[in-house]
Amino acid sequence: MRKTTLLLTTIVLFLLLAGCNGEISTDELEPDPESISGPIAEWVEQFVYQVQLSSKEFLGLTVGEWINLGISILLVVIGYFLGTLLIRRVLPPFLQRTFGPPGNKWLKDSGSGIRWMIIILVLGLATRRLDFLDDSLKDFLYGLYFFLLLLISFRIVWRLIGFVGDEYREMAVQEGREAEIVPVIVLIVRILRFIAIVAGLTIILTRLGVNIGVLLAGLGLAGLALSLAAQDTIGDGIAGFLILVDRPFRVGDRIDIEGAGTWGDVIEVGLRTTSIRTPDNRMVIVPNSIIGKNQVINYTFPDPRYRVETPVHVSYDTEIESARSVIIEAVRHVDGVLPDKPIDAFYFEMGQSAIVFQARWWIEAQTDMRQIFDKVNTEVHEALAEAGIKIPYSTYDLNINLDQNQLLLSSKET
Repeated sequence: MRKTTLLLTTIVLFLLLAGCNGEISTDELEPDPESISGPIAEWVEQFVYQVQLSSKEFLGLTVGEWINLGISILLVVIGYFLGTLLIRRVLPPFLQRTFGPPGNKWLKDSGSGIRWMIIILVLGLATRRLDFLDDSLKDFLYGLYFFLLLLISFRIVWRLIGFVGDEYREMAVQEGREAEIVPVIVLIVRILRFIAIVAGLTIILTRLGVNIGVLLAGLGLAGLALSLAAQDTIGDGIAGFLILVDRPFRVGDRIDIEGAGTWGDVIEVGLRTTSIRTPDNRMVIVPNSIIGKNQVINYTFPDPRYRVETPVHVSYDTEIESARSVIIEAVRHVDGVLPDKPIDAFYFEMGQSAIVFQARWWIEAQTDMRQIFDKVNTEVHEALAEAGIKIPYSTYDLNINLDQNQLLLSSKET
């Protein structure tokens, strides 16, 4: 959660900073020189006048201009030390308290970029106060500062997306979910980086005065056409993402997709499809949208133990409790039946020709069901036979009644 918050916070700050830079003109973005450098410039002008050096020049610059240049350089140096102080003293405890160890790991990776952003911002302020510079040169420098600031912001966001993706990938490996989660992480990282690229290009084109309205409209129409053409694939991808997030089943679970008529062991959960190996060793590839539309029975999670039952028929002349005891003891001695779980034999039904008991027991996993059925049925059959309890089967008596005329006709034909 902390990694996600750190990623989203940085992306929002990047988009806000870059978006403002792309939409606001240079004059609006930079402060009024009189409101910031006015008092300093006035003090320098008064000082030069008092020492009678206002008319002196050196390398084409007056003494006052040289002093202002030195002040601007000093501001840049101060900005460097402030950036260093920020990333070494101020941000580490804040990030540790807010985001935990991932915050400081990200700061170690991106600290130099933050320092350079501060330096460039201060450099823009220092350049602004130099009145002796030509306006065209200032505009060029402001544009250069803007693109450098955008480039550094983009680099920080790009590396942060990869950093958070690596953290989640490592977490997935530790939890044993690498096969499930890593494809989703890779997809999300690519989507976020694509969004960052689109945002950066949009800002640059806006800064250069290019009207991107038509381009955005064209991209919107193309996206709509693509979504309509690939709606099944998109639906499978969304369903796959929800499956990976909700985790109704995991790799290795035995599931039954009722509406699809498919059941078996989950081999792979992808973004578009899920691979299931049936008990007869056939691989079935099921689109995730079909899984999302149907009820899924998970025989493995959260508890793989499984209760099974089978009917047992005994004749009506059997003593009920004696038959019940024989059935329960026969099931209890079968290898694979859980001894710590209840074993029952309920008088379930009065059949047409037999008493029907419902024998119920528990096994370790649903995958053992067929083998246990064979063992239980064999053991119960032998136990009932040994106890002298009959297992009835259906019999039919056929009575044919013919009248005397039919008998005479039959004898004549003979």
